[in-house]
Amino acid sequence: MPAMRPNRLAIAATLLLLLVCAGVLGTWFWARHALDQGIAKWRAEQIERGYAVDYDGPEYGGFPFALSVSFARPRVVTPQGLTWQGPPVFGEAKLWDPFTIDLRFPGLHRLSFFKDDKVRQADITAEAASGRVVLQSDGKVDSAAVDLGELRVSGEGIQPLSLLRLTARLGPLRPGEGDTLEEVDVVGEAVGVKLPPGRGDLLGDDIARLSFDSTIIGGIPPGKPEVALPAWRERGGRWRFHRLALMWGPLDLQSAGRLELDEELRPAGEFQTELKGAGAIIDRLIQSGKIKPEAALAARLAVVAMGRPDNMTGETVLEAPVSLRQGMLYLGPIPIVPIAPVL
Repeated sequence: MPAMRPNRLAIAATLLLLLVCAGVLGTWFWARHALDQGIAKWRAEQIERGYAVDYDGPEYGGFPFALSVSFARPRVVTPQGLTWQGPPVFGEAKLWDPFTIDLRFPGLHRLSFFKDDKVRQADITAEAASGRVVLQSDGKVDSAAVDLGELRVSGEGIQPLSLLRLTARLGPLRPGEGDTLEEVDVVGEAVGVKLPPGRGDLLGDDIARLSFDSTIIGGIPPGKPEVALPAWRERGGRWRFHRLALMWGPLDLQSAGRLELDEELRPAGEFQTELKGAGAIIDRLIQSGKIKPEAALAARLAVVAMGRPDNMTGETVLEAPVSLRQGMLYLGPIPIVPIAPVL
């Protein structure tokens, strides 16, 4: 009898291994089915909102310990007629969390749009491109994030533009209750922006950093902008900026406020702003001949009167409200530049 024990152990080990393999197999196919259903529901929802979403696939792989998915020749057309065509998209999800998909999509991204009754095309090359999409079980997007590196923008009639890095995050969506509107967080940052020569004017053609942390209140309904944006405005839609920061040449700006649309669909709102670099900007105005010496002196006196010294650097910090109203941007009570409608 003792001689039979090794055989029994071998049989038990074999049965245990078969059970583990069956569990892994079942988990993989469950995860694939759940992800497949989530993607199909997401695509159906976008089509219902007026988008055209086409791709070859999805193709699944990674069996048995990972779940990978890929799409070839993806193409999306928005209700406004903007068309995006991208490189192959590769994704991977964990078996125990098939609705969280990590994506990779470096390569050429092509945008086509109508302007001046002509089809225009912009080519965007991303040396590095990754992202993450979190789907709800009903196929709706809970949150999404992208991280793009070494971007170059070119095209016919488009002056070249480049960025070292561009990141953005959307979500999660917080449904409204009662009379409150739904909300969605939007966070973005652009680093190392190189503008076309001369387009930066006094501030220069290099933007070191532009970032914001914001919340869009009230979902913008699907459809063409001339219909969707007035509907969003009428139901109380607005864009609240918890933080808006810009470092551009001598300008160092920190701000917070809100934006909405007025009756003529012009941006309207108010921001509380802290600004550094006013002295250097005045110097550049003098050098360019855009301001006379007596006006420059008055501007310097105004900066000193309205500003305060920074505790760390001693540089003058100018605190002033920036408002957009009746089609004009104001710095305090001073009108600066006109603001056109968004359409």
